[in-house]
Amino acid sequence: MAGILENLWVLFIGIGSWCLNRITAKIDTLEKDKADGDSTKSDYKSSAVLIHELDRRVDENQHMSVGRGEHKSDITALHIRINDLEQRKAERIKNVRTHESKEKNGNG
Repeated sequence: MAGILENLWVLFIGIGSWCLNRITAKIDTLEKDKADGDSTKSDYKSSAVLIHELDRRVDENQHMSVGRGEHKSDITALHIRINDLEQRKAERIKNVRTHESKEKNGNG
């Protein structure tokens, strides 16, 4: 009986070490494939250059119904207006009170 238990123990250790090796290999693969900050920054910079080049070409070709300068000024005016409305709304709101109705209907 002791011999069988000893053989099962060796089998258990063998299977456990095999599983552990598989898990560590998968973790190593994940760590190797993980993106680092420098590569994403360089990708962002290269994308920014390409976008700037595309904007320049659109400006040169003028294939827009509205001129680029007018479009940019309209967008800027919209942002200024939104910020102004947000600030005025924040000035008007002093405190927010919530309450629950005393009667509850069976709908919710």
